[in-house]
Amino acid sequence: MRESIVITGIGLITPLGCAREKTWGYVKMGQSVSAVQNALEFSENLGLYVRTAPFLAPQARHRIFPIALSSAHEALNHAQIDIDDYLPEDIGCSVSVSKPIFQDGIDEPIHAESVGQYLLEKLDIEGPTQNFVAACATGIHSVLAGSRWLQEGLCKIVIAGSCESSLNPLTISGFKNMGVLSKEPKPFDHTRDGFLMGEGAGIVILERKSDALSRGANIIAEISGCAVGSDSTHPTRFKEDGSSVASVVARALKDASLTPDKIDYVNLHGTGTESNDVIETLAVKNIFKDSLKHISFSSTKASTGHLLGAAGSVELGMTCLALRDQFVPPTAGLTNPDPACDLDYTPKRGKSRAMTHAMSLSFGFGGPIGAIIVKKP
Repeated sequence: MRESIVITGIGLITPLGCAREKTWGYVKMGQSVSAVQNALEFSENLGLYVRTAPFLAPQARHRIFPIALSSAHEALNHAQIDIDDYLPEDIGCSVSVSKPIFQDGIDEPIHAESVGQYLLEKLDIEGPTQNFVAACATGIHSVLAGSRWLQEGLCKIVIAGSCESSLNPLTISGFKNMGVLSKEPKPFDHTRDGFLMGEGAGIVILERKSDALSRGANIIAEISGCAVGSDSTHPTRFKEDGSSVASVVARALKDASLTPDKIDYVNLHGTGTESNDVIETLAVKNIFKDSLKHISFSSTKASTGHLLGAAGSVELGMTCLALRDQFVPPTAGLTNPDPACDLDYTPKRGKSRAMTHAMSLSFGFGGPIGAIIVKKP
């Protein structure tokens, strides 16, 4: 049997704020893009708004480095971990970036792996480290890898998650030319027309349950099961019947030894694009079937923006906070549901409800898919 892995700390930096509870507070209230004006930056050359993490770091090579380090520090503080209490080789790092990092005025991109190297240097740790590239599912892949390191005894703590800082003209114009960007994202709404790009980081602290209990840690959530997969149908589209996504969800349930009726809440990928929302709806309907009426769903991307490579771990963090507070965050901006998207997406307003198990689901361009299930301790 694999030893249980738990989450004891969470760090979040998003366009809503450079702190976990600030971000979560806005998300719980269902604050939409238009409600948080200081998170918006108008790009004159592109004619659209983007959501930047409100973070100033004038001395850094690129803002992604202090974003990653600040999120890691918040997660470690939340877990009440003093790195000096551990040997450097006892702490691993699977904090990933999904694409090359472009700096204005510099022709050559900064390698994604350099963020992990930066964290190793600043935190003075020497455990296993690796950068995983899985588009919007990068965070889930990174957390899964970190969990396996712990179960194999390679380290005692893993700083895991993902970060992204891709608000540069090249990346933004690429998404704009694909026709997937919106000024007002409304996942699952009949009038949805895409997502608003954002940036930030989501980092969690992973420990073996026995180690966390022995040091008296406050366990936020226990990882029950996880699965990753892929879809080779098209670089930007998934199988129209949702079967590839459904397969990963089913395998995550099997890994957790759970039946579909045991899931109380699912944080959906919910990008607000025309095809994605329908495919995701079909996928979960395929798996949950008769249990659907008992499950709450939502997409928090209308509040945070789409954080691309950071989305998976940011949304995992919010799924854990939903369990902690026994509160389902809403899908902001959802006022006119698409008839093809007919689940309980918790429109506009969140709600309190008893929850034991929750799932976070992510998938992205290129076909990577990830689903992770967490349990209330």
